[in-house]
Amino acid sequence: MGCVIFDFDSTLISVESLDEILSSKVQSNQELTSRLRSITDRGMSGDLPFSESLRLRLELVRPVLEDVRAFGNRAHQYVTDGMPGLIAGLVRAGHDVWIMSGGLFEAIEPVALKLGIPSSHIAAVRLQWNSDGSLSGIDPRDPFAVSKVMGARKLAASWPDPVVMIGDGATDLDLYEQGVVQYFIAFAQHQARPSVVSRAAQLAHNTDELRLMLEALI
Repeated sequence: MGCVIFDFDSTLISVESLDEILSSKVQSNQELTSRLRSITDRGMSGDLPFSESLRLRLELVRPVLEDVRAFGNRAHQYVTDGMPGLIAGLVRAGHDVWIMSGGLFEAIEPVALKLGIPSSHIAAVRLQWNSDGSLSGIDPRDPFAVSKVMGARKLAASWPDPVVMIGDGATDLDLYEQGVVQYFIAFAQHQARPSVVSRAAQLAHNTDELRLMLEALI
């Protein structure tokens, strides 16, 4: 039995969830939309620390909890082809399956539950919300609002070996390069980021290739 950790955005789903949530509030403003995507791309390519990317996006456009939950309720339509079957097979085989993301917990949970991944196996950003659903701010106690590596170090002792991370971003590759996981597979079906692909030992272009790689590792 091993542990398989999936990134959420541009891996389990085909889009970047926070960008989708924020862009829905500024659809008529192409300049803001372009700035949002630029900040995300810089963060995912490793040109900008994740904590800074998160802060800048939330300063640019402040989400409300209703918008986040609304995205979560429709996010199943973006699930990557083949992922439901792949995850079901991993669970049947007794592997520990997690989602680890720089996205928002409330946007991820509905998809995770549909895929058979319990809430306890979602490691994601948890923002602070006011009673009216407006954004209060970033929780300073949340390690995942700083980096995946910081958050993952608090969980790694509970993961059965071998541990495999699957994702498209520099934040996912960091987990391997800093020794938190044993293997990293770059998933390039939706985003092939040169700074990630060039440093990844294994590259999957789709879920069929990903399944074969996982079978060889765990």
